[in-house]
Amino acid sequence: MSEQSEQGRILLVEDEPTVRDLHDAILVSAGFATRVADNLAEMRRELRRSRYDIVLLDLRLPDGNALDAIPEIRANTSAGIIVATSSRDQGERLSGLERGADQFLEKPIHPRELLARVRNVIGRLRTPDGSQEALVYRFEGWTADLLARKVTFADGGDVHLTDREFRLLEALIRNGDRPVHRERLIALLSGDDEATDRAVDKVVYRTRLKLHEHLGNNAPLIETVHGYGYRLIARSL
Repeated sequence: MSEQSEQGRILLVEDEPTVRDLHDAILVSAGFATRVADNLAEMRRELRRSRYDIVLLDLRLPDGNALDAIPEIRANTSAGIIVATSSRDQGERLSGLERGADQFLEKPIHPRELLARVRNVIGRLRTPDGSQEALVYRFEGWTADLLARKVTFADGGDVHLTDREFRLLEALIRNGDRPVHRERLIALLSGDDEATDRAVDKVVYRTRLKLHEHLGNNAPLIETVHGYGYRLIARSL
């Protein structure tokens, strides 16, 4: 496996050795750095250790369905997500895209298509100077560092957000001024216990409260979009 490359870093999540080795060889020969994971648990450990430009994710893995992991990847990393599947189920593809996948590839994948899709997604995620999208977002009175998973305020103080609260805030930040659908938030906040509409409302309430305690204002930083979900309305700098 390649370890360093200016082309980009790819995490291959695939349990079939023949397919995994083939995709790895194609990407390495094109100049990409790659690491591999056999299942979702290994993927999570690898994502905690290193930064990747792309997660190439098999749809069905021994320890779960990749569709359920997409919101988690999207919330915790800046990587693009490409799902590889032998299924032609249109409903699965739509569900994956709604949850945050960038692309779907149908197996067996032609080498040229694999490279084209990877390069296209990386190209969209990178800024004109070649760097990856921002991981630090600054607003009036506060800053969110998505890599350090930390929120700090202009007076130097910070706030402790739970894992669910930070995942919610990050999803809202990454969506810009567009609202995040309630169903996506339910999928995003699900963990050991399945999230519900009520659970989402509680996380939103607690996150709002913690931010307002430090900012000392009554502006609704997290706005309710009735019949749809929530949107961050904080002014970015």
